[in-house]
Amino acid sequence: MMISGFKKTINHSVGIMTTQADGDPPFHNRGFYRSLCVLGSRSGLMVFVFTPLDVDWSRKQVTGYAYDPDLKQWTRRSFPLPSIVYDRCFFTARHQYTEYRTALLRLKKHPSVRLLGFGLKNKWTVQQLLQQDGRFSMYLPQTEPLLQMRMLLDWIQNRQEVILKPQGGSQGRGVLLVRCGGSPQAAGTVNAAGAAFTVRGRDGRNRAFARTFADAAELLRWLRRFVARRSYLLQQYLPLQTKNGDAYDIRVLVQKNGEGRWQLTGMAVRRGQNGSLTSNLHGGGAVERARPFLAREFGQEGANELLNKLTHLSEELPNALESCHGRLVELGIDYGIDKYGNTWIIEVNSKPGRSIFTHLQDDQAKIAALANPLRYARFMLRQ
Repeated sequence: MMISGFKKTINHSVGIMTTQADGDPPFHNRGFYRSLCVLGSRSGLMVFVFTPLDVDWSRKQVTGYAYDPDLKQWTRRSFPLPSIVYDRCFFTARHQYTEYRTALLRLKKHPSVRLLGFGLKNKWTVQQLLQQDGRFSMYLPQTEPLLQMRMLLDWIQNRQEVILKPQGGSQGRGVLLVRCGGSPQAAGTVNAAGAAFTVRGRDGRNRAFARTFADAAELLRWLRRFVARRSYLLQQYLPLQTKNGDAYDIRVLVQKNGEGRWQLTGMAVRRGQNGSLTSNLHGGGAVERARPFLAREFGQEGANELLNKLTHLSEELPNALESCHGRLVELGIDYGIDKYGNTWIIEVNSKPGRSIFTHLQDDQAKIAALANPLRYARFMLRQ
């Protein structure tokens, strides 16, 4: 498996910066990074993995891990500061984010280092950037930051239901649907029949739950403990379910290619488990090909129209975000299609996963999704 257009170049390197974790080597996503190291070595590009704490600024060196395909093992050694940094850091603790920000700021200022792309900030920032552009307003659900818990009651009073989602969250963790009254999903919970409010969603460990509350005071007390000090968004609830009631969304992966241009690498439907609030695969969902799925839900003609719209939006959106944010290398765009056939931009992620192509057994998209960051790195190194 070769990356076309690559030439043997050993003086250029790509450092994958990721978050430290337990294990040996001490990071997650080892299979993904191993494949990047192998692809890089076959094309003369040194690829290695490091964490924000592995940079020795006094020596201008990084202690990281490279994968040796002959020995089939990771080896730990020192490298010069990489020419290109591929930021794949994710955080579960505040100290991890602090370590990341410190290293990132110094790397951005170093004259011999370039970032492959600058990660997008939180969901609210992305929403504002797209809103300001003007072309995407009709596709954005109404959203605002949760500044005080009383705001939630105003939303419920006006709409009867509202989504609460963490600004910096991922994989559906901590997402809640708050509704007036009881709901079928809360059946069996204490006092479900006479409940004033129902909450269902996923906790911090991505476990589905539902519970009811007798009045607003009880609801707010529980929500304050659940939200704690995290930043949350209030968002319009949208009926994004199949005819059978399964939650789903459409993930589109767009990436820069070896010519520095955006391309649509692939798309797939992520369908949640029966009754699930979210469609994320980490919550137990499944993956389907987009065209037959949409044809089943909206007919062939409707599917064609929706796919054309999704493709068009996915071509417009990356350049729009880059024009106000700065360089990006890849985006995972999550679209919702409501029961009326309206398209919604649910989330945009600058550090997307690629597991949809593994689930689909789409080898062409899987290889392109893997190789494109290195193709774009080579493009940057030629500039």
